[in-house]
Amino acid sequence: MKEFEKMLNQLRDSSGELKANMHLLNEIVPVEEQMKYFEYSKYVQSNKDNTGLDRNYLIAKLFTPELDLEDRRYYLSALAGIVDVAAFRAIETYHSSPLEPELANWSAMALAESKILLDADLSGEKQFFVSTGLGGKNGKLRYFSVIASSDRSDFNEFQRESLLRELQFAFTTHNIEVESIEIKTNYLKIYLFCGLSQDGNTCIENAIKECNEMGHFVDDQFLLTNVRKIEDSEIEELLKKKNSSSDSENE
Repeated sequence: MKEFEKMLNQLRDSSGELKANMHLLNEIVPVEEQMKYFEYSKYVQSNKDNTGLDRNYLIAKLFTPELDLEDRRYYLSALAGIVDVAAFRAIETYHSSPLEPELANWSAMALAESKILLDADLSGEKQFFVSTGLGGKNGKLRYFSVIASSDRSDFNEFQRESLLRELQFAFTTHNIEVESIEIKTNYLKIYLFCGLSQDGNTCIENAIKECNEMGHFVDDQFLLTNVRKIEDSEIEELLKKKNSSSDSENE
């Protein structure tokens, strides 16, 4: 946590918000895929054969029907390396409705790179890309949280309503934006947007503490991450393991 806080301090301006020259990805793109994109982009833009390519030619090729997937991947990266508003708009148009769903993440990365280069050109300042697996929005980082029942039994209606009420109150009080809440039988999945000066961890801890004043029905330990989303099957497996280990300790 100390290293993470140190990283956040480097991103903050004097008001505690994200510095103007720091850029977050709006979409959820796995870190491994982000690295793959930047490696490929570096290769494309350092290749001498790609220097001086006509912008209009690249845009026309990008929107050519029935183009090979790898070719379209190439044209997205090539356009992203051109400091040009028309190139940015072309990538933006493609990303709004990708011809190939497999390239949705790739076009998101190309759009981010194109914007960073444009901002650097307009401002004359060096720009930085903040890479997290869950991205963010409007200067806030996206977090994924899982909160489970204490004994893995299903939440009853009173417990669900109490937990939701306390969470909503805590998030509203601390100006933390809730993107979505999905209620399962014995756990909740939440996507949050937290500013750099906001402490989502303490916020959730306080909400759980308030709930457990009415009976210890929420697990004190919960997940809060901005690295990646976790699928239901993995969550359920983790909860089963934790429950089994708790049962063993009680025997």
